[in-house]
This record gives sequence, C-alpha cells and structure tokens, in this order.
Amino acid sequence: MLIAFDGAGLGDGPPTGVARAFLTGLQAYAARGEHAAVLLLPAGAPDPALPGVRVVAAPRGRLQRQLALPRLLRALRADVLHSSVAAVPLRAPLPAIATVHDLPWRHAEAGEATTLWRRFATARALRAADAVLAPSTMTAADARALLGADATAKVRVVPHGCARSAPPTPAAIAGRRGPFLALGDDRPRKQRDVLRVAHARALAQEPGLPPLRFVGPPDDYVDEATKEQLLRDCRALVHPSRFEGFGLPVLEGLAHGAPVVCSDLPPHREIAGDSALYAPAGDVAAFADALLAVHRDAALRARLATTGHARAADFAPERTAAAWAQTHREVAR
Repeated sequence: MLIAFDGAGLGDGPPTGVARAFLTGLQAYAARGEHAAVLLLPAGAPDPALPGVRVVAAPRGRLQRQLALPRLLRALRADVLHSSVAAVPLRAPLPAIATVHDLPWRHAEAGEATTLWRRFATARALRAADAVLAPSTMTAADARALLGADATAKVRVVPHGCARSAPPTPAAIAGRRGPFLALGDDRPRKQRDVLRVAHARALAQEPGLPPLRFVGPPDDYVDEATKEQLLRDCRALVHPSRFEGFGLPVLEGLAHGAPVVCSDLPPHREIAGDSALYAPAGDVAAFADALLAVHRDAALRARLATTGHARAADFAPERTAAAWAQTHREVAR
C-alpha cells in the first residue's frame, strides 16, 4: 500500500512546531516499513531527506490543490492521502485523512477571530475526509462539535510525538544553568508579554534569577540541534500560552528532561499530568511565583525533570506512527 503524505504545512520557512512534529512522525512511520511512503512537498520547500520517504513536488495554493492534487495522486497510484493539515481535496480519488491541530475561533480566550469563509471551508474539508486526526482530546471535541453527530465517529485522538533525550542524571539536572526558555511564535495567545512581566517581578525578588529567552518566529529561528541543546541546558521550559490545541513545547521540555512551567490548560494537563508546575493562564503573579519556585527548589526541579522525562515515553514518535498506520489500514478498507 502506498501512502501519500501531504506536506502542505512545510511550505513556509524552516519547519517548526507542528510541521516539525509531522516530520518526526513521518520518519518513525517510514522506519516501520509497513507501507511505502511518498511526501508531497510544496514546490520550493526544502527536502527534509527522510530515509525511506520518496519526495514528489506538489502544487501550492488552494485552487491548485483542489484541481491538480487529485491528478497527482492518480498518477502516483496512491492508496491513501494523509494530510498534515485540515484541508484535503474535496474530490480526492482515494481515501483521505485530515489533521486538525486546533480550532482557536471556537474559543474566545484564544483571541483569534476568523472569517466565515474559513470556518465553512474547514468544516467542508473535514467532512470530505474519511478520518480526522486531532492531537488532543479538546481539539477532537472541537472537531466533533464542528462536524455534527453524523460525522463524529471518524475523529480520533493521535497526539504528536517527540523523541526523548537520555534520562536526566542528578549531575545533568544540577547543571541546568541556562535561561528560562520559551518556545513558540509571538502571537498574542502565546502571552510573551505576560511572561516578560512575570519574569521582571520574579527578578526583583531574586537578583540571581536566570534570564528569559524566547525562541521562535518571527525573529529567532534556531536549528534543531541548537534547540535541543537549549532544552538540555535551560533552567526550565516555560509555556504561558492562554490557548493551545496541543502544546508541543511542553512535550519537548519533558522529553529533554527540562523542568516545565506552563499555563493550566486541558491539553497541557493531558501531556504533562503531574509532571509540570502549572499557573493560571494570564496570571502574572502566579507565573512569577512559579519561576521563583522552580529556580530555588532543587528537589522540585529534580522531580519535574525525572517524572516528566518518563511521562514523555507515552508520546514517542513510534506511537504516533503506529496510530497513523492503524488509521491507514482502516480507511483503505
């Protein structure tokens, strides 16, 4: 069976966030060797050069995807289309799987309005898909509410995966003298300003507090090796977002043995469980207290690092790949 993976999310700049998670899952999928995999890469996007994955140039743009992508899929004789985004061709000549990462316009706290056309187009694309993958229980519930009762059975939760570093040793935990690290872009829902004010408040009480570093678009891209080194060195990973469909930085922190401080959101709880220090989203004082606690308390840092790293095993890329393969078998039938 040939699975065509739609890399529509890989066309804009270096792969970060969910685009990187998609490539991680695809790499694990190819390593299984169960089905052949071809990556439909938007023209001009860099080739990720994944072993066992053939790359084929694919059309860009909404109209071209609707018109030209079905012809490409026929020419490839693919058996299943697996899209990394919610959009799939409405007249796909084969079973299609869509991925919905979040639906922020269903949540007022996200502060991200959208057009009626986008809502309509998203709903129509998800209805056209034979299966819909969501990375968290909350996002799956949003997708089911959008689709209605007659289509909810095709929505399934498949979390993103992240490869783990070596288990954290006491020496490695004690050696974490880097900054408080915040991964992600600068959209308002990521609440960089809240974290800046919280850090300044904590610094006034603790002059030796580590600095704060933001990594992510638009201004601070780093390659994967540099990001992983930052995750291994940081005092803690801090993710204060007020809305997330998943919360990949939280998982990346756990997987690299970093103590994690994050906003108290359902997807974050689903990822980290009791292995993170939570603060209410938008609560400057609570985040300042959390930064001080994780900096001052060596035992707390050790507990978060060790239990978090162990919990990240539940989100191994191999599990994501296995869930993908099961879905491919089901929709192909």
